[in-house]
Amino acid sequence: MRRWGALAGLALIAAGMAQHLPSRDDPLYDYLARERPSPATLLRVPRSADEFLRTLPREAQPSAQVARWKLGDAPSLPARATLLMAEVQAFAFPDQSDWRTAEATYRIVGAWAIDAQTLLEVVWSDARRRAGENPSAFSALPYATLTQQAGAVRWQVGYSTLRWAGGYSGGMLVNDEMPPVLHGAVQFPVRIPLLGEWRFEQFLSQFEQDGAATWWGARRLERDFGAQWTLALAEAFKALALPEGAVSQIIPYYLYQKWYSDSRRASGWFNYLAEVGVVYKPDAQSRLYLFWLMDDLRAPTAFGGSSITPRKVATLIGARLHPAPNTRVVLELVRSDGTPTGGVYDNSNHPRRYAYYYKDLPMGHPIGANRIGLYARAEHEAGRWLYAVDYASLRRFHEYRPGVRGYVLGVTVGYQVSERGVISLQYRASRLRDTGAPTTRAGWYLQASAQF
Repeated sequence: MRRWGALAGLALIAAGMAQHLPSRDDPLYDYLARERPSPATLLRVPRSADEFLRTLPREAQPSAQVARWKLGDAPSLPARATLLMAEVQAFAFPDQSDWRTAEATYRIVGAWAIDAQTLLEVVWSDARRRAGENPSAFSALPYATLTQQAGAVRWQVGYSTLRWAGGYSGGMLVNDEMPPVLHGAVQFPVRIPLLGEWRFEQFLSQFEQDGAATWWGARRLERDFGAQWTLALAEAFKALALPEGAVSQIIPYYLYQKWYSDSRRASGWFNYLAEVGVVYKPDAQSRLYLFWLMDDLRAPTAFGGSSITPRKVATLIGARLHPAPNTRVVLELVRSDGTPTGGVYDNSNHPRRYAYYYKDLPMGHPIGANRIGLYARAEHEAGRWLYAVDYASLRRFHEYRPGVRGYVLGVTVGYQVSERGVISLQYRASRLRDTGAPTTRAGWYLQASAQF
């Protein structure tokens, strides 16, 4: 009976992967590149969990079996499996290029199957320390987790970045733009009367921000309705204090906030957000999805009352399409509210660490507050060649608030030179304006990657 329970739990986990994109630091990308080396996998092109499962081979190779177990599609890990993978990237820039990043980066992945249901994974890499908006926020250990399956319940403790369902441009509620954090997480199936079987997931993290302890947690329920629809309900919080901490992890976060929002806690101690997601699957590969984030409707009294907190919501509408073989097109429109005192994810006159940011990086979607953004990507693989174009544009939602506006364009041509080696020629251009004159960057660079 225990084995049947585990298999049922795994089936439910796999079913809930409709629009889940693993964190960019997750070793899943390394396992896929080992088993299915191609220009796209060697260049770590982002993909959702269902794309991983469709691409991974069914053969019982250790790295493929480990990946499928992580994705809930294998009943056990390979016996005593030990994996060690290394990747080196080198970059070259023409003299006139204005798009310089690192000259070289490394990535080392180790995975150990302690037993048939326990996996330890560790990643050492300086890639995040050499690129991005705030590279000093990252260390050389972006991912170290221990995962254990006990019947239908999966536990995880570790130090890593996190990402939940959302778009290819970023997750709305939990996103991997921020640095890794210590956390504990649990997943299991749950039966709700009259509503059927759902997949439940929850995590809790504590980290230091501005010299004080800060708590972060989220939970979600997800269920497939037939073969084409998936509904996801999620809520998250960032708190400066947790009175009766165990209570906060048992009852809905919204009720917890209301119960403890009294005079001794003041008004800026608990930042609550909620999300509703709907995914439609017209065929095996394509996806249409909508995610709606509620930062505040009329906090803390929801739709009415005397609250002076303005409404703050954000919306992501997207599509992943396959108009031709080996061709993928992603289109996403993101819109976030801005208010005179803040906006989505902001602290709105509360203490700075109340905002949904960590080390000046967003914990949610990177669009931030007061924006309307378009994200588009088209890519095509033809044998050893990969062709891809990325485009993102930003503009203000309300003119009375400052905010970056402009565009970023990327063009990539990649060629797989060997089984585990790829080179790519990339062009990047951006023109972004905030309150002053626009900042313009443009340039070519050559990237060479090899996995060992």
